[in-house]
Amino acid sequence: MHRQTKIIATLGPAVASPDRIAALVQAGMDAARINFSHGDHESNGRLIGWVRDAAAAAGRPVAVIQDIQGPKIRVGVFPAGEVSLERGAEVELFNDAWEGGPGRIPIGYEGLGRDVKPGHRVILADGLIELEVTDSDGERLKAVVTTPGILSDHKGVSFPDSVLATSNVTPKDEADLEFGRRLGVDYVAASFVRTRGDVEAVKALAGDVPVISKIELARALENLDEIISASAGVMVARGDLGVQMPLERLPLIQRDILDRANAQGRLTVTATEMLESMTHSPRPTRAEVTDVAIAVMSGTDAVMLSGETAVGAYPVETVATMARICRTVEEGTLPGAGPVPFVADENDVASAVAQAAAQVARNVGARYIVAFTETGSTARLISKYRPERRIYAFSPSESTRNRMALYWGVTPHPFDRRGSTDEEMSEAAKLLEGEGVVSTGEVVVMVAGVPPNVKASTNLVKVHRIGEPSGQLGR
Repeated sequence: MHRQTKIIATLGPAVASPDRIAALVQAGMDAARINFSHGDHESNGRLIGWVRDAAAAAGRPVAVIQDIQGPKIRVGVFPAGEVSLERGAEVELFNDAWEGGPGRIPIGYEGLGRDVKPGHRVILADGLIELEVTDSDGERLKAVVTTPGILSDHKGVSFPDSVLATSNVTPKDEADLEFGRRLGVDYVAASFVRTRGDVEAVKALAGDVPVISKIELARALENLDEIISASAGVMVARGDLGVQMPLERLPLIQRDILDRANAQGRLTVTATEMLESMTHSPRPTRAEVTDVAIAVMSGTDAVMLSGETAVGAYPVETVATMARICRTVEEGTLPGAGPVPFVADENDVASAVAQAAAQVARNVGARYIVAFTETGSTARLISKYRPERRIYAFSPSESTRNRMALYWGVTPHPFDRRGSTDEEMSEAAKLLEGEGVVSTGEVVVMVAGVPPNVKASTNLVKVHRIGEPSGQLGR
């Protein structure tokens, strides 16, 4: 059964074999996320190869997302491997990637004493522990524990109140991006993005690979529109974002990010702890099911699984469960129901044509919209308006088809473009009829460009009845 919302599954030790990845694809995985914070080029390269093999065997494209580490700041190590931080205790923070001790916490950031000021918060261990800085001598900080806990080696650190002078692309990221380009990844997910400049820095090294910006810092929210504009898409990374912002605000922030990105026609991904309990349980909680449903009803392009599939005990079952939730919610309510608002894009003609296609399909009762695209932009624009119709996107480019696998409602289809626009429409109709997708006499809406095979030329919407000859639309 068709599903409009796409599913991203993170790969890891739990699925690190050809058979397991093939099972994820069969269960409904539309994109595989590979976290380059873990593994090496050899092991991650194997994962990419197995995804390509599984997609080919399944006869459908599956996108590969390379998630780069970015400037992750961590604590060093402790003699006993961990330290207990009691409420009200005073601690010293200093720049060192190595050993701390009682009352002394090493943090691997050179600008610690310069950028972090008295009154600023220091968040440790993914939000479990919180400190407040009370004094600074320009090199070392004094802080008091406001939220106690056990801090172990190499845990992450964030500074929600501080402006850090970190480069968004590390030497490791540069090497990983070059590796990803060579292997032909379909997307790069950029971590800890703060400004448009951070996005541009990643894009300069990613080449032609589209960049998805992870919104996980408070500062990113201050620059949200410019980050969205510079990106191919955004990910609502609720883990780090939930550490930076009050948890009760997270649902409102999530919806705002999705709405703004959808308005600009950008890809949207909702991530983190969506079915977290399935890491250890074969069934999700009721709250998790509702969480996924809310993301679907909010119009997200994709929902993402992280530890559930990377290290969980039930990775395949988790993907299948998420697929069932998405389908069931879509059958009950779709975000495209009702009038579709028009928001102009860079190419106003193509955007207007895409909106018209969604509206015409609704008006004439067409079940399918067929788009012809070289780069995927036509399919992306139609998808933006969230029609309650399946979008078949015909493209001769394998990389374009892989990327379109992540677009809401889009089914990529291989196509050898040749001849006139009229001939291409007739050929596509025959292919769909031959595959049993459509029947003779059925109406479909087709979107194309005249002349054909010219990028950024989308200018035509046609209501086509299967089995009837097309008119002469030019060569």
